[in-house]
Amino acid sequence: MAPNHEYSGSKVSTREPPTHGGISHRVSYQNMSPTTSGDGLILAGTNHPKLRRNLSNSINRSFSPWIRKPLWVVSFHEDIHHEHSDEPIRSDFIETSSLDTDSSSTINNQLHRHLTLFDLVSVGVGGTIGSGIFVLCGLIANQYAGPATFLSWGIAGVAACLSGCCFAEMAGRIPTAGSSYAYTFISMGELPAFVSAGCLTLEYLFCGAAVARSWGDKVLEWLRMEGCLTVWSENGVMKSSWLLGVLEPGWGLNPMAALVSAVSTALLYYGVKESKSVTNFFSTLKVALVVFMTVGGMLLLDRANLTPLIPPKFGMAGVFRGATSSFFGYIGYDEVCCLAGEAINPRKNMPRAVMLVIAFVTVLYMAAAVALVGMQPYDTISTTSGFPEAFKYNQITWATHITAIGEVLTLPIVVLITLMAQPRLQFALAEDGLLPPLFGQVDGRGNLQKGTFVAGAAMTVIATCVPFTYINDLISAGILVAFTMTDASVLLLRRESPEVSPFLLEKLLVAFNISSFITALVINHLWEFYLARFTTFCLASITVGLVCTVAWKCPERQVFGEHGTVTTKIASGSSDGYFRTPWVPYFPCMGIFVNWYLVAQLEFSGLLLLMLYIGLCVAVYYAYGAKHSVANLRGWDSAIYTTLEQSGETSEQQSTKITEPNMSRSISLPRVDHNSRAIT
Repeated sequence: MAPNHEYSGSKVSTREPPTHGGISHRVSYQNMSPTTSGDGLILAGTNHPKLRRNLSNSINRSFSPWIRKPLWVVSFHEDIHHEHSDEPIRSDFIETSSLDTDSSSTINNQLHRHLTLFDLVSVGVGGTIGSGIFVLCGLIANQYAGPATFLSWGIAGVAACLSGCCFAEMAGRIPTAGSSYAYTFISMGELPAFVSAGCLTLEYLFCGAAVARSWGDKVLEWLRMEGCLTVWSENGVMKSSWLLGVLEPGWGLNPMAALVSAVSTALLYYGVKESKSVTNFFSTLKVALVVFMTVGGMLLLDRANLTPLIPPKFGMAGVFRGATSSFFGYIGYDEVCCLAGEAINPRKNMPRAVMLVIAFVTVLYMAAAVALVGMQPYDTISTTSGFPEAFKYNQITWATHITAIGEVLTLPIVVLITLMAQPRLQFALAEDGLLPPLFGQVDGRGNLQKGTFVAGAAMTVIATCVPFTYINDLISAGILVAFTMTDASVLLLRRESPEVSPFLLEKLLVAFNISSFITALVINHLWEFYLARFTTFCLASITVGLVCTVAWKCPERQVFGEHGTVTTKIASGSSDGYFRTPWVPYFPCMGIFVNWYLVAQLEFSGLLLLMLYIGLCVAVYYAYGAKHSVANLRGWDSAIYTTLEQSGETSEQQSTKITEPNMSRSISLPRVDHNSRAIT
């Protein structure tokens, strides 16, 4: 590593920066006279916190929607969190300065860390397994892949791993509430982060409402099949019971969706610690149901139903089309990342949880697919209720009832888990000033009661009143855009532009995203035309060329996420103990292309709604977020002094907190002319 210019008191010295557990401490704040860095950081020396803030706020700040959150802010809160925590500081924290707390939470406004690896996996599995088993398996087998449905699930699992690895690395390195929002804020800036948060809201709030409404429809259908909604009159005529009028009042209202949404809100209102037992129970019950269906199907398996493995009328093209449809059965694993602010030992547990969820779900999906197509000829499998109808086909009536009832009982856990993530996202936005402070309030037990109530009330209204026929594609597209932004974040934080070509990486990444989307559109909609195939070849060549240019021209960062003027140096090397996405930039770029390929398959109306929705997010940002942004209006240094002041410490204690050696922060210093010893 090249020598670095370092301040020591009022002198300038040049020496090798000490490293400790992957952290490069280039500059100590100790004994430094008041000065400012490029982003307005007040560098120690003034004892009174108000004076420091006044100095910081006196700097002429220019508003920028692209301002990024520096990693040193995240690390600062980790040190403060451990000092004010009753839990002992583990050696791995000391060695690596693991970022194990929300980057913007305050001393008296902390989310409590209580989620174990089992809890995280339960959340991921419970939020992911749903329509994939109960609906998509039958649909893919009947219309796309036949007995080769399990291959479609395997291919989709590999595709999910592309983005999953990126989520695993980011969740381990930056384990804060907010998931893609937090990663995008650090890598791209405030406005892209706000758009990412809007896309995540589609997944957490709207998708949860859609599942609640689907569950309400299933309950109504099940009751109708059981004859609970009809009665015999005195003259022997069958008529609808009063219960039907309650459960299906008309005007598009769905009372059962309101019920499951309200119950989920009530459970989460009393805290994740309390509701995680419910989550673990129902996730375990759901897995047991899937195992029951799979084992039952294997016992009834007829090998004749498995031949030919790939029906000629479908071919491998049908298998890949099935993989495209089945990919949406994996959506939900990323919700684990939004709970990183409450995970125990997130540096290790978050990547493990993400990868375990994807691996476990893939095995379940593939095994269930083999069982389903083995029970019944693929062309007779129901596209809406695969397993219950397959058991009915084999005249196992009791298994049919267990499967149908189990689906009704276990589907609500998806509503609970998706709602669980939304208040954590709101918390991260509020702490950065992009949402009202109400959403960032934490009670004495570490719960987000007010944020949960607002999110739950909104989801209940949406689930009760809004038909989702026309916005399902919007939800899917929004989720995939959030996935893409996380993949891009890994690239931006692991690679950097060469010194001779500033912003080359950013330009190449934008070009790659545009090229990927256009290529995907041509493949999906114009492939049958000869000219389109030639165009696809040209576009694909350009896309691959852009990836190779990133690999050749943009070197790997010496330290993870080094950008801007002030940054915490988390080493990018393989020895730092963090999970690392393999084959960067190729792995994240493949994930980005897969995401855009799936987006291109959606209806044009869904893409138009997505553009309008992103426009709405931008409008909300400028209407509120830009006017209250901590980054643009106060600066992160001011936020940190506010954090220390809220901790109840004296001015001298606060000064010590900033200047003590173990709170050293890395800083990119101005260039020094060694001949004149002048700073330029």
